[in-house]
Amino acid sequence: MGAAARKITRTAAPARPALKVVRGGSRRTRTRAAAIGTFRLVATCMVILMTAGVVRVSLAASAAEASIDAWELRSEVKAERQVGRTLEADRSALASPSRIEDLACQTLNMTRPAQVCYLEMPAAAVAASPGEDALVDDVDTEPAPVREAAQRVVATLADLAASEAEVLLVGDMGLGTLR
Repeated sequence: MGAAARKITRTAAPARPALKVVRGGSRRTRTRAAAIGTFRLVATCMVILMTAGVVRVSLAASAAEASIDAWELRSEVKAERQVGRTLEADRSALASPSRIEDLACQTLNMTRPAQVCYLEMPAAAVAASPGEDALVDDVDTEPAPVREAAQRVVATLADLAASEAEVLLVGDMGLGTLR
């Protein structure tokens, strides 16, 4: 066995090349990463644009609603002004003396007097008119015809005051039938 046996020698293992870290990987990996980045950028831009569009539409809707409200308010103000003008015209027409005279003639059967009578107070009573006590004292010292005239004047004034009070309490009878 001698020659036939071979001598096994130990030989050194072949040297391995030094390993390096390769950044970015293969071309396929790099293009995939770039596509993902581009997609994220486009998606972000679309979200921003959609948000801006929604905000713009909501602002436009609010502006249109405010415009409609303002238009309605303007028309209401115009209508109320017209009503005010109509009421002012009615008030001036109702307060005219000729209309009041017509109502008095038609509803209350009043007519213009044929003769107007004026009450004249005696000169002594007119001179003492600043105070009520002076009028009573002067009347008591005056003769009977003057005292009777003064009493008639006071009675007439009391009747006029009572009739005016009655009209105020009852109201406008002539206007009540026209409403």
